[in-house]
Formats: sequence, structure tokens, C-alpha cells
Amino acid sequence: MSMIAGIDTTLLFLGVAILGLCIVAGLLLMKRRSGPKLRAHKLSMDPLRAPLRVQKIPVPLPGSTSEPVTPAPAQPRQRKIDCVSGKADLGESLAALAEKYSLEEITLATADGLLLASSGKAPSADTVARYAGMYAENVQPRPPGIMLFGLEYKGSLLVGVAKTRDLYAQEPEQDLLNETKDILNRWI
Repeated sequence: MSMIAGIDTTLLFLGVAILGLCIVAGLLLMKRRSGPKLRAHKLSMDPLRAPLRVQKIPVPLPGSTSEPVTPAPAQPRQRKIDCVSGKADLGESLAALAEKYSLEEITLATADGLLLASSGKAPSADTVARYAGMYAENVQPRPPGIMLFGLEYKGSLLVGVAKTRDLYAQEPEQDLLNETKDILNRWI
């Protein structure tokens, strides 16, 4: 029995309240610490996003006796090729354009992603739509080795997708754009 009545119940009540606050604070602290981990697991990779290719660059090892390799002189980007005359169709003209500017492939599509023509094997509809969407949204940086450009032709916006051998090329030359317009004028 205590000397002052009610102190036992007050101390008991305060002890339970403090214990309850400690439990709640501990739970909130645990939730805060595990929150970012849970959110990271909920992220899913965008299925339309292509992984970046890694280019392996040989690095000379210290103490190696081999002489450094000198790179071959760069080929001129633009060759003397007529992309319009003597070609049977739009695809052949685009193939000549790709050869002239040392491109692997060039594809033309509408702004909403419908394939118009390609210099090689027709790419999948998903690929064309993805690149047209990337151009429309001005996604930066663009995938390595891909140049995206827009052309206005007879009031319609067309998107060009050029696959290059140069992984760092991002913008097309003005001559490429002009010749693409000449090809469109000839065939469409």
C-alpha cells in the first residue's frame, strides 16, 4: 500500500502508455527503414525499353611490350551515290541512301508509328512505334547507334530512324535530310 492514494494506478497507467508509445515508435521506425526496399522490389522494368549495349575497349596492360594499335583512317561519311535515278522503288532508294551515308539501315514511319518504308528487312511494328514515340517525346539520350529525325512532307510529319555503325551519332546531317526529302518527292 502506498502513502498517497492513486499513485500506484497512475504509475501503472504511465508505464503502460510509455510502453505503448515505444512499441508504436519502433513499428514506425521499422516501416520507414523497410519502405524503400519494398518500393524497389515493386519497380518493374519497362518492357519497351531496350538495354544499352556495352562496347568493350581494349586497354593496354601496364608493362606490356606490344605497340599501340593505330586506328585505320576513317572512311568518308558521304559517298558519291545517286539515290533516286535508276532505282526501282522507295526501298531501293533508301538502301542507296543508307549506303551513301554509311548507315546500317534507314526506316521511315508516320508520326504515330506506322511503317512507311525501310532500306532493309522491315522492322517489327513495335520497334517502329517505339522509336516514333521516342522522337515525339524527345527522349534523351537516345539508344546508342540510333538517329531519330523528323521530316515534314506534304503537311504530314514523318519520323526517320537510322541505325548507324557509330554508337555516338545522335543527329543526322542536313544533306541526309535533304536527300530523304528528294527520295520522298520521287516516290510518293
